[in-house]
Amino acid sequence: MLSKGDTSPLQYGATQGYGPFLESLATFLSKQQSYQMQVDPHNLFLTAGASQGLDLACTLFASKGDTIVVEEPTYFVIEQIFREHNLKIAGIPTDSDGMMVSVLAEKLESGFRPKLVYTIPTYQNPTGTSMPPERRKQLVSLATEFDFHILADEVYQLIHFEHIPPPPLISFDHDNRVLSFGSFSKILAPGLRVGWIQASRDVLRRFTDAAVTFSGGGFNHYGAALVKEFIDMGFLDTNVTYLRQVYSKRASVMNEALQANFGNSIEYEIPTGGYYFWLRFIDGRDTEVFLPLAEENGVSYRPGKIFSESGRFNDNLRLTYTLYETDELEKGIARLGTTFRNY
Repeated sequence: MLSKGDTSPLQYGATQGYGPFLESLATFLSKQQSYQMQVDPHNLFLTAGASQGLDLACTLFASKGDTIVVEEPTYFVIEQIFREHNLKIAGIPTDSDGMMVSVLAEKLESGFRPKLVYTIPTYQNPTGTSMPPERRKQLVSLATEFDFHILADEVYQLIHFEHIPPPPLISFDHDNRVLSFGSFSKILAPGLRVGWIQASRDVLRRFTDAAVTFSGGGFNHYGAALVKEFIDMGFLDTNVTYLRQVYSKRASVMNEALQANFGNSIEYEIPTGGYYFWLRFIDGRDTEVFLPLAEENGVSYRPGKIFSESGRFNDNLRLTYTLYETDELEKGIARLGTTFRNY
């Protein structure tokens, strides 16, 4: 990038994001099978990762004391972000198809009025479930009818295995209700701190007009310029294809190891994409109590309770298969199995 003699990546950037980067990103997303839509660069906004974008969205679209809906369970860090904004958090249960939108609809009909709804519709963290198109349509319809915005955390949208997931939630939106968050943390490198928001121009205008955006001249302008070069050289296509293959293999190895070490002692859904296994112990053991014993045997996990605002899912835990090689995954599950049998 620097060898071209262009110093613009070292200057302040446009508040919406480096224009050539947004164009390259739009072209890349439009070609993805899991998007099933044409992405306009004018509907993209540069962020310093998805978490930063979600934090800013809370600042711009909610006020102290407002209510935000989350899935039960949900990403454990996000609730801390919402609490730091002094938002009231209300949980909606999930099943094998993600958020039970019908339950949300019943609450809305009874007078419940959230300002925001946060959802991970594709390969949910921690459950790995994906919301089918019918529920996506219903959720967007409810947002229009009851006047709230949807924060769709879709960082796993591109990490599918054999089957293509439903398109992003924003593809069902015709009333400027959805903000879709993506990140290069899951498809390239988390240390880059580069992500994006996809939304209508009216919605994005609130981000580009924010004082913090205007002051900095675009979030992580330099990182975006680097990623633009990476996309244009064709490396991102290659990398995402490679990740799908590797992660699919690792998920398969973890599944085999779980069956060999636990048999019918646990229940779970085999991931079809994303990053996680969500296990439940049939005997109801408390995974928070079980954790230090597992760590004594050299293996760790996230206990289910931390994914719930109401403190549920004590007998669940989340395992991640993306970080480790297959032999390490087998070793880790074997250690967890040994701990289980000795507990």
